[in-house]
Amino acid sequence: MIVAIARGLEGFKEKLEQRGYQVVYEDEYSYPVDAYIYINHPNWMEFSDEIRPELTSSIEKRSQHKHQGVLIINAQNKSIDEIEQILNNRVYSPLF
Repeated sequence: MIVAIARGLEGFKEKLEQRGYQVVYEDEYSYPVDAYIYINHPNWMEFSDEIRPELTSSIEKRSQHKHQGVLIINAQNKSIDEIEQILNNRVYSPLF
């Protein structure tokens, strides 16, 4: 799983790498990612097409993968364990 992360979240980057995730900074990596972690990100709808970050999903290239799209995670008020649970389950909270 390739996880893009916003600048300022170095602690999360380090801890996720220790747990076996491939973590890249959003502004240094121009290839598809499976998830994007940010904090206090401005509203993307206010960006022009030239400025808006492009996030594409590498999982769409895996025909047997059951998920599609980029999982976008707001790291505000979340622990590393909560972030990892979201990454693994692809949801913010249990359904039941």
